[in-house]
Amino acid sequence: MAMQLGKKGVQADMNVTPLIDILLVLLIIFMVVTPLMMMDHRVDVPKKAEVDLPPDVTAEQVVLTYTKDRAVYLNQNRVENTLLSKKLEEIFQNRRDKTIFLNFDPDANYGECVRIVDTVRNSGLEKLAIITLKEGEKFQIPGQASEPPTEPAAP
Repeated sequence: MAMQLGKKGVQADMNVTPLIDILLVLLIIFMVVTPLMMMDHRVDVPKKAEVDLPPDVTAEQVVLTYTKDRAVYLNQNRVENTLLSKKLEEIFQNRRDKTIFLNFDPDANYGECVRIVDTVRNSGLEKLAIITLKEGEKFQIPGQASEPPTEPAAP
Protein backbone atom coordinates (compact mmCIF):
# COMPACT_ATOMS: atom_id res chain seq x y z
CA MET A 1 0.00 0.00 0.00
CA ALA A 2 1.21 3.42 -0.79
CA MET A 3 0.50 6.34 1.47
CA GLN A 4 0.39 9.98 0.59
CA LEU A 5 0.90 12.78 3.02
CA GLY A 6 -0.76 16.03 2.32
CA LYS A 7 -3.18 18.56 3.61
CA LYS A 8 -5.93 16.04 4.24
CA GLY A 9 -3.77 13.57 6.12
CA VAL A 10 -2.80 9.99 5.38
CA GLN A 11 -4.55 8.26 2.43
CA ALA A 12 -4.13 4.56 1.64
CA ASP A 13 -4.17 3.19 -1.95
CA MET A 14 -4.92 -0.43 -2.64
CA ASN A 15 -2.41 -2.31 -4.78
CA VAL A 16 -4.37 -4.44 -7.28
CA THR A 17 -1.35 -5.99 -9.00
CA PRO A 18 -1.53 -9.32 -7.07
CA LEU A 19 -5.27 -9.57 -7.83
CA ILE A 20 -4.65 -9.09 -11.55
CA ASP A 21 -1.88 -11.69 -11.45
CA ILE A 22 -4.25 -14.26 -9.92
CA LEU A 23 -6.97 -13.49 -12.47
CA LEU A 24 -4.53 -13.91 -15.37
CA VAL A 25 -3.34 -17.27 -14.00
CA LEU A 26 -6.97 -18.45 -13.67
CA LEU A 27 -7.70 -17.27 -17.22
CA ILE A 28 -4.75 -19.25 -18.58
CA ILE A 29 -5.82 -22.36 -16.65
CA PHE A 30 -9.36 -22.16 -18.05
CA MET A 31 -8.05 -21.58 -21.57
CA VAL A 32 -5.94 -24.74 -21.34
CA VAL A 33 -8.55 -26.95 -19.63
CA THR A 34 -11.58 -26.01 -21.78
CA PRO A 35 -10.39 -27.72 -25.01
CA LEU A 36 -9.60 -30.85 -23.01
CA MET A 37 -13.16 -30.97 -21.69
CA MET A 38 -14.57 -30.78 -25.23
CA MET A 39 -13.01 -34.09 -26.26
CA ASP A 40 -15.42 -36.93 -27.02
CA HIS A 41 -15.67 -39.79 -24.59
CA ARG A 42 -16.70 -43.18 -25.88
CA VAL A 43 -19.56 -44.66 -23.91
CA ASP A 44 -20.78 -48.20 -24.37
CA VAL A 45 -24.54 -48.15 -23.92
CA PRO A 46 -26.09 -51.52 -23.13
CA LYS A 47 -28.42 -52.90 -25.76
CA LYS A 48 -32.14 -52.97 -25.15
CA ALA A 49 -33.23 -56.27 -23.70
CA GLU A 50 -35.94 -58.05 -25.61
CA VAL A 51 -38.76 -59.01 -23.27
CA ASP A 52 -41.22 -61.69 -24.24
CA LEU A 53 -44.69 -60.81 -23.04
CA PRO A 54 -46.97 -63.55 -21.85
CA PRO A 55 -49.37 -64.63 -24.61
CA ASP A 56 -52.48 -63.72 -22.61
CA VAL A 57 -51.68 -59.99 -22.60
CA THR A 58 -54.10 -58.13 -24.83
CA ALA A 59 -54.35 -54.52 -25.89
CA GLU A 60 -58.06 -54.49 -25.03
CA GLN A 61 -59.24 -51.55 -22.99
CA VAL A 62 -60.93 -52.26 -19.68
CA VAL A 63 -64.05 -50.25 -18.87
CA LEU A 64 -65.53 -50.39 -15.37
CA THR A 65 -69.18 -49.34 -15.32
CA TYR A 66 -71.06 -48.54 -12.11
CA THR A 67 -74.84 -48.13 -12.19
CA LYS A 68 -77.30 -46.44 -9.86
CA ASP A 69 -78.46 -49.94 -8.84
CA ARG A 70 -74.94 -50.56 -7.41
CA ALA A 71 -74.07 -53.02 -10.16
CA VAL A 72 -70.44 -53.20 -11.30
CA TYR A 73 -69.47 -54.29 -14.81
CA LEU A 74 -65.97 -54.94 -16.15
CA ASN A 75 -66.41 -54.45 -19.88
CA GLN A 76 -69.66 -56.39 -20.35
CA ASN A 77 -69.30 -58.85 -17.47
CA ARG A 78 -71.04 -58.20 -14.19
CA VAL A 79 -68.77 -58.47 -11.15
CA GLU A 80 -69.70 -58.63 -7.48
CA ASN A 81 -68.51 -55.60 -5.49
CA THR A 82 -66.65 -57.86 -3.05
CA LEU A 83 -64.65 -59.51 -5.85
CA LEU A 84 -63.84 -56.31 -7.75
CA SER A 85 -60.35 -55.78 -6.33
CA LYS A 86 -59.31 -59.39 -6.92
CA LYS A 87 -60.69 -59.37 -10.47
CA LEU A 88 -58.84 -56.14 -11.31
CA GLU A 89 -55.57 -57.57 -10.02
CA GLU A 90 -56.07 -60.68 -12.19
CA ILE A 91 -56.78 -58.63 -15.30
CA PHE A 92 -53.90 -56.17 -14.90
CA GLN A 93 -51.17 -58.37 -13.44
CA ASN A 94 -49.52 -59.04 -16.84
CA ARG A 95 -50.24 -55.70 -18.48
CA ARG A 96 -47.81 -52.89 -18.96
CA ASP A 97 -50.50 -50.27 -19.41
CA LYS A 98 -52.33 -49.95 -16.10
CA THR A 99 -55.14 -47.76 -17.46
CA ILE A 100 -58.81 -48.33 -16.68
CA PHE A 101 -61.79 -46.36 -17.96
CA LEU A 102 -64.49 -45.56 -15.41
CA ASN A 103 -68.08 -45.09 -16.53
CA PHE A 104 -70.38 -43.93 -13.74
CA ASP A 105 -74.14 -43.59 -13.94
CA PRO A 106 -74.96 -39.89 -13.36
CA ASP A 107 -77.72 -40.97 -10.96
CA ALA A 108 -75.38 -43.20 -8.90
CA ASN A 109 -74.52 -42.32 -5.30
CA TYR A 110 -71.43 -40.09 -5.24
CA GLY A 111 -70.01 -41.76 -2.13
CA GLU A 112 -70.28 -45.18 -3.75
CA CYS A 113 -68.47 -43.88 -6.84
CA VAL A 114 -65.63 -42.61 -4.64
CA ARG A 115 -65.49 -46.02 -2.94
CA ILE A 116 -65.17 -47.67 -6.37
CA VAL A 117 -62.34 -45.29 -7.30
CA ASP A 118 -60.57 -46.12 -4.02
CA THR A 119 -60.94 -49.84 -4.72
CA VAL A 120 -59.49 -49.39 -8.20
CA ARG A 121 -56.53 -47.40 -6.86
CA ASN A 122 -55.86 -49.92 -4.10
CA SER A 123 -55.75 -52.65 -6.76
CA GLY A 124 -52.55 -51.09 -8.11
CA LEU A 125 -53.90 -49.30 -11.16
CA GLU A 126 -51.95 -46.18 -12.04
CA LYS A 127 -54.13 -44.36 -14.55
CA LEU A 128 -57.84 -43.73 -14.25
CA ALA A 129 -59.85 -42.20 -17.07
CA ILE A 130 -63.44 -41.13 -16.46
CA ILE A 131 -65.90 -41.43 -19.32
CA THR A 132 -68.33 -38.53 -19.57
CA LEU A 133 -71.62 -38.22 -21.39
CA LYS A 134 -72.26 -35.66 -24.09
CA GLU A 135 -75.13 -33.22 -23.73
CA GLY A 136 -78.40 -35.11 -24.15
CA GLU A 137 -76.71 -38.53 -24.21
CA LYS A 138 -78.16 -41.20 -21.92
CA PHE A 139 -76.18 -43.53 -19.68
CA GLN A 140 -76.03 -47.05 -21.06
CA ILE A 141 -75.20 -50.31 -19.29
CA PRO A 142 -72.67 -52.31 -21.34
CA GLY A 143 -74.07 -55.23 -23.29
CA GLN A 144 -77.62 -53.92 -23.27
CA ALA A 145 -79.15 -52.60 -26.44
CA SER A 146 -79.67 -48.90 -26.45
CA GLU A 147 -83.14 -47.54 -26.88
CA PRO A 148 -83.90 -46.66 -30.47
CA PRO A 149 -84.18 -42.94 -31.00
CA THR A 150 -87.76 -41.81 -30.97
CA GLU A 151 -88.90 -39.63 -33.79
CA PRO A 152 -90.99 -36.60 -32.90
CA ALA A 153 -94.67 -36.90 -33.67
CA ALA A 154 -95.80 -35.30 -36.89
CA PRO A 155 -97.54 -31.95 -36.36
